[in-house]
Amino acid sequence: MKLKLLVALLLTEQIVIGQGLAQKADTSNYYDYFSSYQTNKNIRGRKLTTNWLRKNEAIPVIMDELQKGGFDWLYDNTLFKVDSGQYVVLAAYSRKSNFGFLYIEGHEVPPSKRHRRELSQQSDRGVDYFSCEETPTGEPNFVKIKKLPKNIFILNENCYWYQYTENPVDNNFLITKEIALNILRQDIKAYLIKAPKPKQ
Repeated sequence: MKLKLLVALLLTEQIVIGQGLAQKADTSNYYDYFSSYQTNKNIRGRKLTTNWLRKNEAIPVIMDELQKGGFDWLYDNTLFKVDSGQYVVLAAYSRKSNFGFLYIEGHEVPPSKRHRRELSQQSDRGVDYFSCEETPTGEPNFVKIKKLPKNIFILNENCYWYQYTENPVDNNFLITKEIALNILRQDIKAYLIKAPKPKQ
């Protein structure tokens, strides 16, 4: 009986800890919870994996927040002309309000707080956005966009990391995918405060 009571208490404590992390982690502090076997002694799994939200996972979240914000004429994966010969594919775009979100794909390992300060690719590429277009000849065409227009908001895959092991109990001590999705939502909401108001 004592053993069952002890197990119940430990399980309850772990659930409370996990719920507490989900409530405590936000855009200002979630890098403080980046884990390794050296820094997080609570991890029980043998393999700790870090992953990032991919564009196809981010698009539904962006579209949902745009709809909740009252924006109309929404499109995903929209080809947007920045300048002559310069295009970007926006993850989401409101034609009616003429603004959109660029989700820069790719990430650096390990996650760093620096990534939240440097959303564009200025620090490593010297431009806001860098992409490679494939051509009929097979020769790559590198497109460098020095400055993105103000109606394009940057979201960077680098910022939306999460961790897991093969042991689900470890989710109580890690930034999970659900927390990463919530961080993404917080960032989108912050951008929408600055966005052009939905036209009536």
